[in-house]
Amino acid sequence: MCATIASLHGLGESPTVWGGVTSAPELASYEYVTPALFTPELITDGWSLDTATDLLATQIGEQRVHLVGLSLGAVVALNLAIRYPHLVASLLLSAPQAKPPVLLMRVQNLLMRLLPEKVMCPPEVTKKQLLAVMESLSSLDLTHGLPTVNVPTTVACGAKDRANLNAAQHIAAAIPTARFEIVPSAKHQWHAQMPQQFARHVARHLTA
Repeated sequence: MCATIASLHGLGESPTVWGGVTSAPELASYEYVTPALFTPELITDGWSLDTATDLLATQIGEQRVHLVGLSLGAVVALNLAIRYPHLVASLLLSAPQAKPPVLLMRVQNLLMRLLPEKVMCPPEVTKKQLLAVMESLSSLDLTHGLPTVNVPTTVACGAKDRANLNAAQHIAAAIPTARFEIVPSAKHQWHAQMPQQFARHVARHLTA
């Protein structure tokens, strides 16, 4: 039975964003799943990190998976590793946050309010719903759980993703089993912009 990789998308994305990564030949020997973080049952009743994490744990079942997450997906992956460690074989976190700076959250909130809905929202989510997700993350603090993560972990961040570099480095330092990588020339959404390179990073992480 081949190992399973579960990739978790970012805030303004849907699972389709992983198409270029999942089709890479480097990952052909793995089973790949791309769960949605904005399912109707999550959005309708008000999205929360713990509820999304609990649903993901239910979807995973009893198997241990290699979690790959970017941005919001990295936050959910990290929360799953803290709350359901028995389900996680390893972590690759790109541009994660454990306790976002207030200023960063305010800037992101402002940008999201200014951008048109069709630009910032996946098809199944409205702008109002996405802003509610942002609001639910305003008090996020996973720092207490970082030292408890004990699976092989890679924390990565694009060299041009300056808003998340500091947080990614601090998260890597707080996880005993983590190593930190800065990806040259990469921006925040390098999984979509550089999918082949992202896939190579995943493959290297899994064989390290």
